[in-house]
Amino acid sequence: MGWRVSVSIMLGVGWFSFFILWLFFGAGGFDIYQNLAIIIVSIIVVIGALAAMWASWGLRMAARTEGGKEWKQQHNNRWFGWRGAVSTIVWIGWLAWFIIWLFFYAQNYNGYQNIAVFIVSLIIAGGVSGVIWGTMGRKMRW
Repeated sequence: MGWRVSVSIMLGVGWFSFFILWLFFGAGGFDIYQNLAIIIVSIIVVIGALAAMWASWGLRMAARTEGGKEWKQQHNNRWFGWRGAVSTIVWIGWLAWFIIWLFFYAQNYNGYQNIAVFIVSLIIAGGVSGVIWGTMGRKMRW
């Protein structure tokens, strides 16, 4: 676990250094929305690296503490079925769309219009997720 902590700290310091250097030297050539898109992408890259690094440890700890293989199989069936896959696609698609919107289209609209686009897009993605997961509550026995 020690190397994961060290790499996590290095990733955090590296991202913060990138952020400061970007604001100082690179951000001037882009508008506010493009800069926001670039910063969001950099955060996604760091979170993805952290998730990839910590996932094996987390799964190993979960299997140990929650009852072993039976819990793991039940957990995988519940969360990584078709609902989990479709929800993941919906939210990754929404995030990709939002980054593209910020980088290429947001500068053509004012701040209030961009906030409205953001809210409407969240409502649409949330509605799709709600429809996907809404039927699950009726089928599960708690």
